[in-house]
Amino acid sequence: MFGFMTPTDLIIAIVGASITFVLLMIFQPKTLFFGILVVLPFLVAAFLVFPIPNYHNVRILLKEIYSFYFVNRRKYIWRGWCYQYEQSDDE
Repeated sequence: MFGFMTPTDLIIAIVGASITFVLLMIFQPKTLFFGILVVLPFLVAAFLVFPIPNYHNVRILLKEIYSFYFVNRRKYIWRGWCYQYEQSDDE
């Protein structure tokens, strides 16, 4: 959608809004707490597709965090700018 949302983001947003609409039609909340529970699917969907800098949106950021901590190796080797090293490569 104009480079702002991918098809997956649109599906998440539409499903969240649809579930919230159906819940509002069925339950018609009378208290604030119950109203927040009914609107929670839309809030979660909006949180996931909310754009943030340096990433496409929060969903992509969460995927990158998961990938960094649980899937890929966590040890990143950076040699720096020195040509010779006094330490071995085993550390």
